[in-house]
Amino acid sequence: MSKRCRSDFVEDLPVQKRLRSAGLDNTDRLSSLSDELLLHILSFLPIPSLIICQSLSRRLHTLAGDSEIWKRLYYSRWVLPRARRLGTTKSTRFLRSKIEYSPNVSTWLDHGHLTEDGVVTNWKRQYRLRQNWAKGACRVTEVELVQSPAVPLKLVNLCAGVVFTVEHNNLLKAWVAKDPKCCLASIAIADQAQSVVATALASNYCPQGRRIEVFVSFQDGSLNIYDYDIGSSRLGLRSSYTEVADGHITAIASFPSYLLMASRHKRLSLYEIPTAVEIKSEHPSFKLPRLVTSLRADSIVTPMALSIRAAGSGIISSIVYSFFHIGCGWSLGIQELSITPTGEPVKSRLVTTVDSQYGTGRSSLHPNALRSHDSPRNRRLRPPSHPAIMHHDPPTSISYSHPYLLTSHADNTLTMYLVVSNSNELYIKSSKRLFGHTSSVSAVQVSDRGKAVSVSSQGDEIRIWELETVASTLNTKKSLEAENSIQVSPENKQSIKTRSLDSAAHTTLHDSSEPGEPLDGTFVKPNTQDYIGFDDELVLLLRERGIDGRKLECYDFT
Repeated sequence: MSKRCRSDFVEDLPVQKRLRSAGLDNTDRLSSLSDELLLHILSFLPIPSLIICQSLSRRLHTLAGDSEIWKRLYYSRWVLPRARRLGTTKSTRFLRSKIEYSPNVSTWLDHGHLTEDGVVTNWKRQYRLRQNWAKGACRVTEVELVQSPAVPLKLVNLCAGVVFTVEHNNLLKAWVAKDPKCCLASIAIADQAQSVVATALASNYCPQGRRIEVFVSFQDGSLNIYDYDIGSSRLGLRSSYTEVADGHITAIASFPSYLLMASRHKRLSLYEIPTAVEIKSEHPSFKLPRLVTSLRADSIVTPMALSIRAAGSGIISSIVYSFFHIGCGWSLGIQELSITPTGEPVKSRLVTTVDSQYGTGRSSLHPNALRSHDSPRNRRLRPPSHPAIMHHDPPTSISYSHPYLLTSHADNTLTMYLVVSNSNELYIKSSKRLFGHTSSVSAVQVSDRGKAVSVSSQGDEIRIWELETVASTLNTKKSLEAENSIQVSPENKQSIKTRSLDSAAHTTLHDSSEPGEPLDGTFVKPNTQDYIGFDDELVLLLRERGIDGRKLECYDFT
C-alpha cells in the first residue's frame, strides 16, 4: 500500500503559534513621536478610529480632535462631492479651482457664512451637525405657549438662535432657541386696556451692532419696531408708527432698512425704514418710514409668501400668490419689484407657473411651430393638451427663497419650481412633484441655502429636502422617490409622540378658515397649518395644543 501524501494530513494539524521572543520590547514608541508626526498619522485614520483614539489618553484626545483633521474630513465628505457634481456642468477651470482643497473656507462653495465675525469654527462639531442633518437624528424639546385664539398662528419667528413670540397678554418675548423654556427678555407691545391684536411678526439680524430688529404689525394698520441686543439680552422699543397700511396688515417680510407688507385690502407696500441712528436725529423726516412703492391686486387668495433679497447693488422684493387657472387648476403668480441703491423703484415683472405646469418652458416651443402646423416636427413641439402638474385644491402653504419656490398640498406631495431672475427676464425654468409624505402636508419652509423642511398635517412626519439634488433631476426622466428626502427621527420621540384627543377635536372645531380664502375676509390661518422655522442647527415647529394654547417644539441637530 502506497504511503499517504504528506499534504493530506498537514492540513488537519493546528496552525503553530509564533513563539514569543524572550526579549520583548514594551517601549511605547508612539508616545515618543512629536505632535506633528502623530497628527500626520491620525490624518489617515477613518472617523471611527479617530473617535476610539480620543478615548485612549488626554494627548490623543486633543490630537484626534484637531480642527484641521476634521476640516479635511468635512471637506472630503460634504464639499468635494458637491463641487464635483456642479463641476460636471461647468468649465474645466471651474472644476479645477473648486475641487482642489484650500484651507481658506471662503473659497468653498456656499461656506462663507462659517468665516463671518471672526468666529473659530469647531470642525468636528460642524461635521457631526451635517451628519445629523443627513440622517435626521436630533433631540426634541417642547414648551407650552399660552396664546389667545384671536392671535394668528404664525406669531412666532426664529432669527440668529433666538425665538420671538407674541402672547395673548400683548407681550413680546425672546426665548433661547435650543431651550424654549428659557425666556431671555419680554416687553409689552400694548396696554392691557387696549384691544389691539397683533397680526404679523418678522425679524432681521444686524451683524454690525450685534442686534436683531423685530417688527410687529397690528390689526389697525400700525407698526412697532423693537431692537433686541444679543449681548445684554434686552428688548427695547425703537419706534412706533400708526396707520402705516390701509387697514389690517396680514403679512410682512424684512430686510436691512426695508419692510414689505401686505394688507387686508389687497395692497402690497414697500417701505424704507429709518435706522436707529436716523431716529435719534433731530430732523423729523428721518423718523418716519418712506413709502417706496405700492401695488394693488384685483384678486389674491391665501396662502402667499413675501420675500426681499439683495440683487447686485440693489434689492428685489417679491410676492408669490395662488390663483385658479381653468386649464391646470391652482397655479402660482410671482411679481418682482426691483429697487435701486438709492431706494427708487426701477421695474416690475410678473410670471406664472402655468407654462411650467404644462411642461412647456419658455424655450421648449419652436419659434416656427405656428407657421407650419402639419410638419411632424412641429406636432411634436406643440404644448400638451393636458397639464403635467395639476392641483384641484389650493396649496396649504407657500415658501419662496430665490431660486427655489415650494408649495405643499393636501395630496401628500410638494411641488418645486425653479425660478430664474436676471437683469433681462423672469421666468420659471422647470417644475417637479416631490413625493415622500404619507399624509397631507400642512407646511413647508425653504432656506436661502437650498434646504427645505416640510411637516405633515398630523405633525408626526417631518422631512428634510436637499433642493440642489432635486434641481439636478428637473430636466431628466429620473423620478424623485421618497428616499431623496430624510425623515426626522428624534431620539426622545416616544416621550412626545402624539397630541391628545382633546387637542385634535379642538383643531377640527376651531378651523373656520380654509386655504383659498380671500384677503378681504377674516385673517385666520387654518389650524392644521403648522409654522416652520429653521436654521443651520435646529428646526422650530409651532402647532395647536388644546384650547388653552399652542405647543412650541425645537428639534436640535447639534
